[in-house]
Amino acid sequence: MKRIIYFLVILLFINSTRTQAQDAKFQALIIYNFTKLIDWPNKSGNFTVKVLGNSDLVKELKDFTIDRKAGGKQNFDILKVELNNIDNCQVLFIGTSECDNLDQIVEKLGNSPTLIVTEKSDLTAKGAGISFVKMDGTWKFQFKEENIKKNGLKVSLDFKELGIPK
Repeated sequence: MKRIIYFLVILLFINSTRTQAQDAKFQALIIYNFTKLIDWPNKSGNFTVKVLGNSDLVKELKDFTIDRKAGGKQNFDILKVELNNIDNCQVLFIGTSECDNLDQIVEKLGNSPTLIVTEKSDLTAKGAGISFVKMDGTWKFQFKEENIKKNGLKVSLDFKELGIPK
């Protein structure tokens, strides 16, 4: 319950006057929290987050996860990648500049246990598991549980309460 309250407080205080770097800090925090609220089938080795586009997020994720563990157990690998190197990760974040490639990305990843997170709203209809969206100046996330489950991932009840189902 504390996690839900903490998560909601953060969501409520982010506003539209934030710079891209501040947005990246928020996104890094939320992506980190996804590692606690979603269950991945493979819990061995490092937890890999790949970022396609959005260099600010790479820096913020590296800074934020340096002394933290995914799900309390796995070290993080945070990598900025190109379109040809998107496989073999637990989370693939797709920045706004790369969202037009979502169909190709979904096809390439298939049913691999990868959570696809986009920086652009409403892309859950095209195969993303989660899309960040700014509503009334506040960052929130939309999710499509069907897309997340097809990749062998399980969402917690806390996750469902925090996001906007699509």
